[in-house]
Amino acid sequence: MAIGISDFLTPEAMRKLDGFVLRSRYVVEGFQVGSHASPLKGASVEFNDYRQYVKGDNLRNLDWKVFGRTDRYYIKQFEEETNLRVQVIIDGSGSMGYGSAGQKTKYEYACHVAAALGYIVSKERDSLGVTIYDNEVRQHVPARSGKRHLRVFLERLAGHTPKNRTDTGLALHALAEMISRRGMIVLLSDLFDDPPAVFNALAHFRKKMHDVILLQILDPVELDLAIDRMAEFIDMETGEKLEIDPSSARLAYKQELQKLIDQCREKCAVLNVDYRLVSTDQGFEDFVHQYLMERRRMSL
Repeated sequence: MAIGISDFLTPEAMRKLDGFVLRSRYVVEGFQVGSHASPLKGASVEFNDYRQYVKGDNLRNLDWKVFGRTDRYYIKQFEEETNLRVQVIIDGSGSMGYGSAGQKTKYEYACHVAAALGYIVSKERDSLGVTIYDNEVRQHVPARSGKRHLRVFLERLAGHTPKNRTDTGLALHALAEMISRRGMIVLLSDLFDDPPAVFNALAHFRKKMHDVILLQILDPVELDLAIDRMAEFIDMETGEKLEIDPSSARLAYKQELQKLIDQCREKCAVLNVDYRLVSTDQGFEDFVHQYLMERRRMSL
């Protein structure tokens, strides 16, 4: 069955997102964000799609054959025309398959957030790519533009089932070497991994001048351990089992989790990575809307 944006976003959600643009905080390949001119003058370019002519476009890129058939002006859009390349990277490991009663799994939530951001990126005719990893890269679609490419993006999200152990550091280092042109990196993960390895890999992206966004996605039960009975906890990546009384372990657990969250905030501040913590009991549409509003205010 074909997958489309309507499988992830309601018409009302799309209308709310129509007023937003995802912009990088930095210069992208030598041009300020907002410019649609290619910095790769004279370089080999690949035709990608058409778009309607707007005042100020280079007339040399008008397609007169299309004009003859439609009586409308269309511009040939080449891959290097897009001013921003956004690579969405999603943790698809076993722990992301967890979801408490009544909640989306963390992976499902990540996919809905990714679809919302992908919709905005595609609407602006910027380039969009997706990578899904666990202990290695499982899916990698380089950033390209066009509505057809958005469909590929969504199909890859829907086609993955979370499993296997996580090795975020290994996967991200490999990706940092694969993605040569600077752009925007959006990482969605629960960050249940080795923190030094994760942040060392994020530093690799920042060294290559990418604008990095890190969204840590956790389930409300993971945040509060709000279980009032003896329970058996099973590691979704290793199968290891542990039976504990959550009420007696809650305080120590929350203290350790807060240390991890504080460490994420501090490391991201040092690296100039845009970090957000989000719980899956917050509507993903509300989260994306609020985040984009914050990002818009920061850019003013």
